[in-house]
Amino acid sequence: MNPPNKSITLLFNPFFYVAGVQALGLGLAAILLAGLAGSWGNTHFDGVLDTHTGAAAPLWFFLGEGVIDWLCLSLVLWVCGKIISQSAFRAVDLLGTQALARWPTLFISLIALPKAFQTFGGELVEQLKQGKLQFNTAHAAIFLGLALAMIPFLCWAVALMYKSFSVSCNVRGGKAIGTFVAGLLLAEVLSKLCLGLAVQACL
Repeated sequence: MNPPNKSITLLFNPFFYVAGVQALGLGLAAILLAGLAGSWGNTHFDGVLDTHTGAAAPLWFFLGEGVIDWLCLSLVLWVCGKIISQSAFRAVDLLGTQALARWPTLFISLIALPKAFQTFGGELVEQLKQGKLQFNTAHAAIFLGLALAMIPFLCWAVALMYKSFSVSCNVRGGKAIGTFVAGLLLAEVLSKLCLGLAVQACL
């Protein structure tokens, strides 16, 4: 068997080299850095799969969003793994690799930094509330281009999340994919609820 290409493996299956506590440390660092960068541009990771430019908030809130998203998905996938896996697995491996799987969100928060992106995002929300659409064409073009640029990084993160689930819980095939998709959607709802409670607690 040929050895894996290290560069490709690091990008799409870093868990081949790192897992457990080491992955947890690296993943949490990436999550917090993404939150820090997000605070510079008011970019919120307000859901496991969601990214929006929104209102200013304390730094701790931006940092907390990523942590809540990670914990919600990890908890749901842990339960899913217990249900479908026929082998024992360590919670720390799933927690660590799921944290590391979120590292592409750092690129998303950096992409959202240009002022035109933030300005158009805010204007769009306000105009939708007022039932009218009149916007700066240049800002709209920048917003659309940057939003499209985020999609590959979101897809990359989701691919890593699935790989983490598959490797940590020792599951694969159609059953694993279907369970992961269901778990991802459930975790999205759960993260929205948790973040909503966090917002209420801040008010």
